[in-house]
Amino acid sequence: MHPTHDSLRAGDIRVVLLRVLALNLLVAGAKLIYGIATGAISMVADGIHSAMDSSSNVIGLIGTAVAARPPDPGHPYGHRKFEVIAALGITFLLFLACYEILTGAVERLMSGSPPEVTTWSFVIMIGTIVINLFVTVYEQRRGRWLASPILIADSLHTRSDIYASLAVLMGLVGVKLGRPILDPIAAIVVVGLIARAGYRIVSSSLDVLADAVVYSPHEIAAAAMQVHGVLDCHGVRTRGLPDHVHLDFHLTIASETTTSESHAIAHRVIETIRQRFPGIKDVTPHVEPPDAADAVDHHAGHGQQGDESDSARRDSL
Repeated sequence: MHPTHDSLRAGDIRVVLLRVLALNLLVAGAKLIYGIATGAISMVADGIHSAMDSSSNVIGLIGTAVAARPPDPGHPYGHRKFEVIAALGITFLLFLACYEILTGAVERLMSGSPPEVTTWSFVIMIGTIVINLFVTVYEQRRGRWLASPILIADSLHTRSDIYASLAVLMGLVGVKLGRPILDPIAAIVVVGLIARAGYRIVSSSLDVLADAVVYSPHEIAAAAMQVHGVLDCHGVRTRGLPDHVHLDFHLTIASETTTSESHAIAHRVIETIRQRFPGIKDVTPHVEPPDAADAVDHHAGHGQQGDESDSARRDSL
């Protein structure tokens, strides 16, 4: 039995996540161990942020495994949305990290005790920034290539870690120059960066779960109208993930067209649309004659008139 496209894609995503997980564990361990040893709250906070990166990789591995399952009677459209749900799980970890960092920063501001900053503090922070930069570029490129929201969401998470590490680095410089208050301030800056990344993930994930429009209905209708025999295309609806879109629409075809000809025209429309929009995987066309919409409107108007007549008769009683 040959592996399906979804199973191969899931395997590629798992490889990326496992590689990124190993690097995130390395970065988190270095920041946490040295941050705790020197008392640098911003460094510890950044280590927690990196640990959240590792946790998000684990969530991504679980979510990808579920999302790769084929459609079944209970899930006829497949399981791809579980990948989006996993991305929302990453967001929960992001906001949990915000709370942990903010709590530590407030405690440091109240205590006022300065951390110990050494040369190794700067070496570790600069080294982790370089690693995270590589992880962000690698994961984002693979995420776009594989059209994976979980990889793209995770790359945004890691990118926020770079900004956070830069803020920590500036805080350490401030401490070295005799401004220890810059350490907790840097930690608060980290909170803002993490929250921003979390908002972006939530926004994109909710669009998928709420069946937001993926492709412009006008562009799809224009592509359908290029097929000979199509008089009109309307009622265009799209939903799903960018690489796995479900599409349905109505095609108006001349009344004298035979059933077999109408079927052939619909198939040509589907092929044309899929060539122009490769992310569309499931297409449901509804073929109708030119007078179908008028008949529906006439029926609706007749029903409304009937309701008004019934109301008038009731009022006269």
